[in-house]
Amino acid sequence: MITEAKFKYAIKDMMKTMPLGDINVTALCAKIGCHRQTFYYHYQDIYDLIAAILLNENPAEAEEAVDVRGVLRAFLSYVKENFAFLRATYNSAARDLTDDFIFGKLNTKLFSLWSTTEKPIGLKKEGARTVARRFAHIVADEYGYCFKDPKLTPERFVNRMSKFNQNLIEEVLPALIGLSKKEETK
Repeated sequence: MITEAKFKYAIKDMMKTMPLGDINVTALCAKIGCHRQTFYYHYQDIYDLIAAILLNENPAEAEEAVDVRGVLRAFLSYVKENFAFLRATYNSAARDLTDDFIFGKLNTKLFSLWSTTEKPIGLKKEGARTVARRFAHIVADEYGYCFKDPKLTPERFVNRMSKFNQNLIEEVLPALIGLSKKEETK
């Protein structure tokens, strides 16, 4: 395994049992058996490592999803598997990185789903982009709200977000589509 991957796995593993603020370069290097200079050869600091992780993460199941339900299920599965890492990152100075990751990945996938030639939500490309952006912001904000709750377990997170996603699809998505259709006619 290459050194960069070792750092990524090590910090995720450490964040399962330690707050991010307690993790330092020395402890991280000790965990994988390398020198501090090796860390600094690859990254500027812990937050640079986190940014590299989030830039390269790609919820595989989301890529294969063919509808909004599948995308949201895939993200729930991904977040459940990486709950400690994402929650600790969100509740640190790297909050923006976590928000940008969730929003960016959702926005990109939803836009690609909704901007196909069949226009499954009945909007032009720019309308589909707007709905995807608004929808992804709502989801990312709710994830962040959940990450703030220190008592929330990964299982309770999935239960809460499953209910939220159901309401989002049934009530909010049609309203967002309707709003974008009105905006298209202006």
